[in-house]
Formats: sequence, C-alpha cells, structure tokens
Amino acid sequence: MRRSLAVAILLASALACPAIAHAAPEPSAGDLATARNALKEGLALREQGDLLGALGRFTTAYDLVQTPVTAFELAKTHLLMGHVLQAHELFIKIGRLPPALEESQRSATAREEANRLAADLEPRIPTLRLHLRLPPDATAAVRIDEDPIVTTGAVTPRAVDPGKHVIIAHAGDGPELRVTVDVAEGETKDVDLAPQWVPPKAPVTPPGGGQVVYLRQTNPLVFVGFTVSSVALTLTGVAAVLAVNAAGRAHDRCGSDYCPQHVRDSDVTEMGTWLVVTGVAGGATLAFFTLAVLSIGKPVNEKVTAHAGARPYIGPGSAGVVGSF
Repeated sequence: MRRSLAVAILLASALACPAIAHAAPEPSAGDLATARNALKEGLALREQGDLLGALGRFTTAYDLVQTPVTAFELAKTHLLMGHVLQAHELFIKIGRLPPALEESQRSATAREEANRLAADLEPRIPTLRLHLRLPPDATAAVRIDEDPIVTTGAVTPRAVDPGKHVIIAHAGDGPELRVTVDVAEGETKDVDLAPQWVPPKAPVTPPGGGQVVYLRQTNPLVFVGFTVSSVALTLTGVAAVLAVNAAGRAHDRCGSDYCPQHVRDSDVTEMGTWLVVTGVAGGATLAFFTLAVLSIGKPVNEKVTAHAGARPYIGPGSAGVVGSF
C-alpha cells in the first residue's frame, strides 16, 4: 500500500508540474560570457557594413543563449540580408520565448518590435506553387536548394526567401529535372515539374527464390596453424630428446682430455644435427602458433543462399541460421 501511494504521489507531481520535468538547462557562465561578447562583436560588424560576419556572431550568441535580444538582433540581420522568411520565423519565435523573472526593458522592447515586424513581414514572404505531374502510382523526390520537401498531392505550396532558387525533382530511376526560378517579395509563382518516371529496378533475387546471407566462419588458417604447430612441437620434443641422448653417449665415450675421431664423427655429429632440428622445429612451432592465434580474430564470411524456411537461431553459446541452403 505504501508503494502504491508513493507511485501515485510521484505521478500526480509529474502531471501537475510538466514544465519542471522538461525544464531546459540553464546556460553556464561561460555560455553567457561568450554570447555577450558575440553580441557586441555582431553589433560592431553590422555597423561597419559586414552583414555576413555579423550574422555569424549573432548566430553564435543565439545558439548559446536564446533571449529576445539575441533572437531579435539575429532576425534583424537576416532581414537586412534579404532573408525575409528566416527573419519572419525568428520574430515569431521571440513571442514564444518564456519571459524571465527579471526581464530587462531591452528584452521587452525586443518583444514588442518583433511582434510588429512579424506582422509586417508576413505579406512580403514569396510562395512557390509546385505542380508535380507524374503517371498514376508514380512517386518523386523533390528538393528546393538541396533541402528535401514533402509534396502534398498535385500542388505543393512552399514559402521561400526572395531571390533565385533551384528546384530538383527525381522520379524513380529517371534522370533529375532541374528548374531555376527567381521570385520577388510577396510574389506567388507556379512551377511545373514533370520529371521522367522510370520504375525502380526490382532487387535481384537468387535462383530458387532464396535469400543471400553471409555466414561468419572460423578462418581456415586457425586450423592450419594449430595443426602444424602441434606437429612441429612434437618434432621439437623428439629432436631434443635425441640430441640429449647423443650428447650423453659422446660424454661417456670421450675422455677428459681427448675425444676419439670416430666418436666425433658419430655421436657429436648426431648431437649437432638434432640440435639444428630442435631449433628449426621450435621456430616453426612458434610461428604457426602465432598465425593461428592472430587468425582467430579474422573470421571469414561465406556467401550462401538460404531457401524458404531459413530463420535465425540464437541459443546458449551459439548463434546462426537454421534452414536449407
């Protein structure tokens, strides 16, 4: 009962205070200082006639701290550059910004001026009416200045900034259609788009209606490395034992000061031979064992065709595809 009561209280608090649950994080001291400096630099650049440089500084200030002042100066610069649509949207956003507890007179003035400018700019926004002409059941992708748009039936109205715009339409696998239009403030212009429709190619299906899958398998070099290294290790042990035996016989047959020639020709030579074999076999053991270990981390993918009924399988310690191939 206590647990149910606690859950009910938490849910009631969350529903009663949604703004607190989704409150945006406060800007840090570094953000505030950087935005303040960017705002001052933007004002100075705009007074000097460098609108592009001012736009960059105002954008930085607005991205860091969204206030009526930073938004207003950014929108004003867009307006001076002829970006009527972007300026209008920013002026509208200023009215939607929540007021601060201690908002300055400058912010209040920015709100009032933004409301007035938003109303004045609305009739100045040009519109493109896109008439998309396609065969029945055909579809097309349309972009304006590289920005994809969603078409709405035969006619799609689109608000844009004044100036030149490039419209690209692409239907299926057909060629791109490019149309360049120039629209003035407050103008509504119709644009006909009739891209060539080429049905997209169907995906290639393997013979028999199967699906191509790739099975990850152990690299064959793993088996080769471990097999050869095992044989080489056995040979190393045998050669070492034979070398020790030959050394023991030579020690027994040779005196402390002199070793007969026949002993040197037989036992000592045999000992040297087996020592060489031991060294070579030991090196091969190390080399092929290293090859096997490195190949474990490099599995190979085998391309197979899974016929109908094949399905993925995941079990304890194993995974794969079950079916006919």
